[in-house]
Amino acid sequence: MFFASCITALNACGNGGASEPPVTSFDPAATSKLQFAVGVATIASNNGQSIAYGLNTVETLRQQNGLSGTLFNQPMIIGPSGFDVLISTQSGNQVLGAGADLGTNHITWSTLNQSLWVGAPRGPKQSSTGAFGYGLCPCNSDSGPGNGFTPLYQAYNLPIYGNNEQLWYGGPPAFPQAGPSVTALGWEGYSLGFTDFAVQPVLGVYHLYAAVPPAYDTPANPTPSPNPNGSPTPPPGILAAAAQLTQRAPLPVFQTPSFQPDGKGGGTISLSVPAGVKEALAVVRAVGGSGVGICVQSHKSDSYTTVVAHGSGPALLPLADDLGPLTGTGKKTPTICPKGRYQIYAAGADYPAYEASYPKNLSQLPVIRGTSGQADVTTSDTLNGSYP
Repeated sequence: MFFASCITALNACGNGGASEPPVTSFDPAATSKLQFAVGVATIASNNGQSIAYGLNTVETLRQQNGLSGTLFNQPMIIGPSGFDVLISTQSGNQVLGAGADLGTNHITWSTLNQSLWVGAPRGPKQSSTGAFGYGLCPCNSDSGPGNGFTPLYQAYNLPIYGNNEQLWYGGPPAFPQAGPSVTALGWEGYSLGFTDFAVQPVLGVYHLYAAVPPAYDTPANPTPSPNPNGSPTPPPGILAAAAQLTQRAPLPVFQTPSFQPDGKGGGTISLSVPAGVKEALAVVRAVGGSGVGICVQSHKSDSYTTVVAHGSGPALLPLADDLGPLTGTGKKTPTICPKGRYQIYAAGADYPAYEASYPKNLSQLPVIRGTSGQADVTTSDTLNGSYP
């Protein structure tokens, strides 16, 4: 699970009868640590012919045991004075979905809860955005059926302010495969940790604040400061971290992957990993409900698989044949169904993105920066195909 068993502030209920368990309260600002990294995002589209550069962000908010520090918080990013949420570097037009952040140097809930980026709700309502154990995501515990329940990880359509709408999920074999009961709840995969924004990055210091109720002003004004340009309200209840962008030299373009099916459900993914990339992750999305035969019965929704390459240069990555969703009895299914539609895209990072991820890493402060002190990424365009 993504961040099950998070510690959050608990309020006593009932009258203290002997049958009730003791209640212990924790201040997340005192028991958890927040860290933040920024870098340059190289964003390819149009089969690698169109290139945009944006701001990449990575955060972790973890307890000592490595699990997420809260179930609910409200994040805000404040950039240097020259940072401007106005023009999309991918479309060249005014950014969409920025709300009250448009034309400012900050990124708040006005952006992060927009349906353009969070997509359709999985339950009665869409969870709002929070900062969690590995990455920002619309995963706060306010989506019902009752507050206090840990929701499943849900990816943004990335890049924010762009038009790629890629969903980055970690799946088998690089990440553990979920069982049928978890998949039935809407599980799609693990966080890859990064959130990129298709706006011009500028040099300087970026601040991330995560407000844990009741530290923000009022529910009607859920920002971690009296006003978006002001100083954040003091602790307890506010976690803060800073990261500096010292250079704007981007990673090279990540060309679109190619794929050779083996006719059995898998095949071989070919990558040309750009120079400067420490590791690359290729994500395969098997489109749910597509294909023929009995396989489709277990592929009712999208499923994601992920393979990892270390270092730069050409890489041939085998995609196993039987990584699809498990049946109700636990039997394996093809990774991609016959005649099924699929997408393949890749991200390369100059920092150990995979090594910092759940459930592989449960340290409180995993490494999220490269040797330059930044967290730079380069993302490919999407290969669309239909399996034989």
